[in-house]
Amino acid sequence: MRKPLEDVEASQHVTAPAKAESVPILTDFVSTYAGEMMFDDKRIGEVKAALEEALDNIIRFACPTGSEEITITCSAHEMGAMLLDIVDTGVPFNMLVMSTFPETTDFAPAEQVPSTRKMKKYIKNIEYRRDGEAKKNILALVVWK
Repeated sequence: MRKPLEDVEASQHVTAPAKAESVPILTDFVSTYAGEMMFDDKRIGEVKAALEEALDNIIRFACPTGSEEITITCSAHEMGAMLLDIVDTGVPFNMLVMSTFPETTDFAPAEQVPSTRKMKKYIKNIEYRRDGEAKKNILALVVWK
């Protein structure tokens, strides 16, 4: 049974190694939180697809050694949106603009250019920032039902 919004924990997080085998752990965590916020199954599937795309980009381009970590924090906005912060300890990497530059093919073959198609289709509010002092990439997503 899903919880009413006021019963959803204000903030939860999970940390995992920046490796492909961590993706199901991270997506299941977000899917569970979205379910607790009473997102319907279709919307949860869309969020999961967008998140898988983001995590794939992070693992391949920002964290290629696998020694880095990814932390996802979920929180509930009072207006019903789910706020996601995806933080990684990899090299600076802004996937939101990376695929728009022709020079991207200078460091990655055309078939390996980062994709943000699903992210931009399913989640309209996405922001990237770099915490240079902490040496972390932060991808912030506001997900509406």
